[in-house]
Amino acid sequence: MRITFAQIEAFYWTAQLGSVQKAADQLHVAQPTVSLRLKELSTTLASDLFHRGSRGLEITAQGRDLLPRAATIMAEMRGIKEREFDPKVVGQLRVGLAEGFAVTCLAPLLAGLSDDHPALEPEWTVTTSTLLEGMLIDNRLDVAVLLNPLGDEKLDLRPLGPQPTQWVAPRAWHLPGEITPKVLADRPIISNPPPSAMYRQVMHWFALEGLKPERIIICNSVAVIGELVAAALGAGILPASMARRYVAAGTVQSLSCTPDIENGRLFIGFRADIADAKIFAFERTTERVLREIGYLSA
Repeated sequence: MRITFAQIEAFYWTAQLGSVQKAADQLHVAQPTVSLRLKELSTTLASDLFHRGSRGLEITAQGRDLLPRAATIMAEMRGIKEREFDPKVVGQLRVGLAEGFAVTCLAPLLAGLSDDHPALEPEWTVTTSTLLEGMLIDNRLDVAVLLNPLGDEKLDLRPLGPQPTQWVAPRAWHLPGEITPKVLADRPIISNPPPSAMYRQVMHWFALEGLKPERIIICNSVAVIGELVAAALGAGILPASMARRYVAAGTVQSLSCTPDIENGRLFIGFRADIADAKIFAFERTTERVLREIGYLSA
């Protein structure tokens, strides 16, 4: 049997959205159609790509190996549809980045855009995803990289992939290598304000064991949260790439946890009623840069 684009498309969206039904909704087809395409692809590859786990549909090791290739195929197809070879990508582009993402990715993104589209003039806004979504809806931004967006009918959201995330705590606390919500419940937790993606991640993790943190210190800057954890003022959740810097400096301890902390999911977002070549150029460069720096890898 041959592999079709429809099968790759069904696999990609199911992996990104974590649900066959959500993939069907995205593709505007019936759920059994997506299931059949996934079954045909698994048969052709002689590999199971998904299995049912305790948290629902989970991607297998074979599926994880296939996903980067599927993402490349999807990007190429979008490029063809959106005139990737049109050199006229010129002018200002108002770009928003979720701060935890920006700490690691803004510099390589800026360099990548300079290489790919030297006539593009990006103007950068860095803040929480919740605020960025509002700015997109109000047409104060053209495009943004969002973490766990709330979603709005006015926005087109295109998945980039997972942002690996982990708990960190001051090394001075001398916590065990494996922690549970009970271990941290009575300690200060530092988080972005509600309803930010970080706050939702924190509260969801504690809620998995029916708990709430006794004290939450609210800070709207992810970069400052890293500094506060390093200063032994509380524990927090950080993007893994950012956490590694503090661990290497010796001020912060990376924590394994049970239950697992759910990784954030990154999306490119823009207004659904706007078709701008500059936005699609930004999307392609972002996907390329993230692959090259390995940002979406755990």
